[in-house]
Amino acid sequence: MNTLESAIHPGAGHAQDPYFRFTCVRDAADLATVYAIRYQVYCVERGFLDEADYPAQLETDAYDSHALHVLATHRGGHPAGTARLVMHSPLGFPATQHCVFSEEFSFLNDPSHPLLPRYGELSRLAVSKAFRRREGDTPYGGPPRDDPRSRAGADVVYFAPPRNTPEILMGLCRVLYQQSKRLGITHWVFAMERSLYVLLKRMGFKYMPAGPETDYYGPVRPYVVSIEALEKGISRASPDTFSYMVTGLEHDLLPDGLKVPDSRWRACGSAA
Repeated sequence: MNTLESAIHPGAGHAQDPYFRFTCVRDAADLATVYAIRYQVYCVERGFLDEADYPAQLETDAYDSHALHVLATHRGGHPAGTARLVMHSPLGFPATQHCVFSEEFSFLNDPSHPLLPRYGELSRLAVSKAFRRREGDTPYGGPPRDDPRSRAGADVVYFAPPRNTPEILMGLCRVLYQQSKRLGITHWVFAMERSLYVLLKRMGFKYMPAGPETDYYGPVRPYVVSIEALEKGISRASPDTFSYMVTGLEHDLLPDGLKVPDSRWRACGSAA
């Protein structure tokens, strides 16, 4: 078992999620599922990558062996989405393949820089088409689905993000955030299109532009955020979202100086 595997918290999912279970990938079968989702989204649906380069219909790259992968699974057993946190390695970060970090973040262009082990890049975010078919859904999913069990009584507790956030995206971000805390990652790097940047900003994830926009199957720009700034931004923008993000995190990893709400969480963030 490598260092990354040994650091993964075994309880990365949450048994009370009404519709989806979010877990860190730990076996070959789930990893193949991750690659299959990515192939379908990045190659078939969006045409970002050439299908012919992946005859097995599994999209993978050299960074995958240096990454923590997260998988969202519907309660019916169907894979729903995935994302990864790429750790520091001699390869550097995937964003540098298409973007250039500038000014105060120019050190991120150098894979040997001593600060990089504290950074991780979020990438390969993909949500299955089957779970973004409702009117108003984004490419990253839609708000939590109503669940009749949420009306079963005051003693029934479920765990879901606030109603105004994309459920799958929020669940993936929650696991990646908590695992970053456990792994000692202090900053996130992200190369993204403006639509995703705006969506994350609305959720309280306020990334800093870290370089010029470039054309990679459309305009993409690199961004950086510290985990500390992320926590403060989310807690100010949406206490419900902040509660969702930190619930289940070990006490010694909870953010300093921020009020942590009661961990009991009712369906879709609603009060009893």
